[in-house]
Amino acid sequence: MYKQEVEQVARIFNYQNVAYQVIKDLILKSDLVPDQKVSKKDLTQLLGIGDTPVREAIIQLREEGLLRVVPQSGTFVSKINLQEVKEARFVRQNIERLVVEEAFDKIKANEIQELENKVTIQQAYKVTMQHDYMDTGNHDIFFKLDEEFHEFFYQIANKRHVWEWMQMLNISLNRYRYLRIELKDLSWDGIIEEHENIVTLIKEGKKKELGEQIVAHLDMFDKDVDIVINAFPEYFDLEGE
Repeated sequence: MYKQEVEQVARIFNYQNVAYQVIKDLILKSDLVPDQKVSKKDLTQLLGIGDTPVREAIIQLREEGLLRVVPQSGTFVSKINLQEVKEARFVRQNIERLVVEEAFDKIKANEIQELENKVTIQQAYKVTMQHDYMDTGNHDIFFKLDEEFHEFFYQIANKRHVWEWMQMLNISLNRYRYLRIELKDLSWDGIIEEHENIVTLIKEGKKKELGEQIVAHLDMFDKDVDIVINAFPEYFDLEGE
């Protein structure tokens, strides 16, 4: 009796998840830039799906702060709140240090090899992409490689749910990180070199130094923030600092 209705609801929710993820990625990668006006009609046409999933996705993104409503004007992409970035970085530094230290106690030889492989792939990819730095597809891949390196520690420490929770907290931080890797003046070498140092400290059995290296690695924000803001001043909300 209710099969058709259930199937219809299931389709809507599936499409809503697709719409939500695609629009969120467009904001993360600044394909939809801060202060850009967005409309349900345009997004529906862009995604090729119905009004309802897009409308629900927009509501969800508003609740998460990625979109904002201006009365009598419409819906706009929110600017990156620098204070939210700093607080997310603070939380991630403290949690990830604990996760990596726990992973240190549990890690197996094959997992160390897997970390080395991940760094090798990053190095190889950096050399390949130097010929076409401005291809945003390259930025997407490097961001993914960086994420995979860090996520692997959460897997080793059996903290997958913590990683998933961190992704919700890290929305503003990830928007900032994506802008950073787009800047040619900020080399990826430093990121990769610190990944190498992390693996070396694990192999040498230096747990204390490993924890300190993780904190320093995630402190890269302080080194680069002025450069990123100067490159994209219109993207940031600096109130509340």
